[in-house]
Amino acid sequence: MSKIFDYSLSARTLGLPMAMREIVAWVMVALFGGVGAFCLVSILDAGFAAPPQEAAIVAAGIAVVGVVVLEIALAIFLPRQSGAPPDERERLIVARAGHWAGLVFLFGALPALGHYVVNGDGNIMFNVILLSLFVSGVAEYGSQAILFRR
Repeated sequence: MSKIFDYSLSARTLGLPMAMREIVAWVMVALFGGVGAFCLVSILDAGFAAPPQEAAIVAAGIAVVGVVVLEIALAIFLPRQSGAPPDERERLIVARAGHWAGLVFLFGALPALGHYVVNGDGNIMFNVILLSLFVSGVAEYGSQAILFRR
């Protein structure tokens, strides 16, 4: 195949100031942060005790679609980097960030589950767990971006 149709250039060759995995982390922070903020506003407008808001559920679906679109775009424009296995440093960064994100998620989910056990209000539990999911996503990818910079 000729070089004319070779889109598998490195991120640095394309003039991007950072590595591909760091770019992905920043895009995911923006995606989860924006969708999470929209969900928070939607839930606060209706109140935490209100039934799950349709806008929040649609926004969560948009986040999933956004992740899929990002992965497809990476596979098209940076196929070598997107298909490459992570090196030892990247594996450690992803593991550490995932651990921190899990702790952030538990910090929100466990009190929500406890509130449900005591009060039996599933609406509050759903809303808090949904928001915890977005906060943990921001924490995971934000910490990945910070750790990739070190």
